[in-house]
Amino acid sequence: MRKLFIVNSRADSKALARFKTAYSQYPGEHEGESEVIYTEFAGHASEVAAKAATQDDLLVIACGGDGTIHEVANALAESKTPMAVIPLGTGNDFTRSIMDENHRSNCEICVKEIFEDSFKVKNSDLVKVTSYDVNGNKIDASSAWCLNVASIGLDTEVQLRAKGKVLAHPNSGLVRSTAYLTSALECIFGNRKFDFRYKALRGDGKPAESVDTCFTLLAVCNASYYGDGFCPAPHALIDDGLINCCAIDAVNLPKALFLLTKYKNGKHEGYKEVDTFVTTKLTVEATGSRDLNGNYDGEDFSGHKVSFECYPGAIKLALYI
Repeated sequence: MRKLFIVNSRADSKALARFKTAYSQYPGEHEGESEVIYTEFAGHASEVAAKAATQDDLLVIACGGDGTIHEVANALAESKTPMAVIPLGTGNDFTRSIMDENHRSNCEICVKEIFEDSFKVKNSDLVKVTSYDVNGNKIDASSAWCLNVASIGLDTEVQLRAKGKVLAHPNSGLVRSTAYLTSALECIFGNRKFDFRYKALRGDGKPAESVDTCFTLLAVCNASYYGDGFCPAPHALIDDGLINCCAIDAVNLPKALFLLTKYKNGKHEGYKEVDTFVTTKLTVEATGSRDLNGNYDGEDFSGHKVSFECYPGAIKLALYI
């Protein structure tokens, strides 16, 4: 099987250097079997992967963070071309659900096993996110496939603030490693109330429509982790045909601070302010005058109404053995 490595040229500089060193040890003995393309502009990874999706006997390897993985996954969705991942980003949250820490921390091991074909291809789920404006028209720019986690509410505000910190200090490892947690603390002391309702056919048999119309956040999960290690869905599986959801009520400051550490560690289930359930399709609609602001796989979206639907086996993932 031929290999195409799509590498985010703006990935963490140290991780990028390690990848280049690791890759340089192999192509000589695999001449004509592999190629590396370094991204040159926004959307380049998606463009390259879309062309690869039409080719046979090819493995595409997304090398970067969650944004790169999102781009490649969207291009390969519902195709026969499998995707592997080499984590070179800041949080690398999706990889927490599909590989052990040894692979997450050592791109050298990942490169070696890819060239040795030491992986298995597994049919995995995707969540289709479709956004609509107040008149019911689809918003293409805010609609995409989600491989990892989508969310609406406080965590989107946190992400926007964290992104700003990293962009303002691109060479600071300390800022990169603490941006999400410090932003979470800052946002918790600000607005924690977002107006929306959600409707889903729930796996627990509870009423389909939410009673409340004001929440702190809603996480819609195909996998378990986002936001540099926060765990909204500790029981999520990427191949079970289900979406794991977590909604947190609009809570006061003391309760928000208490739940923050629980939510970070995946220990938030069971509290009365927290609603967790599984479903195959979820619809969320704004109840106030403002549209919903959310993110999928770390990419921002907005809309008055948003649907999330699980598509079982919509992408082929090459997982390290």
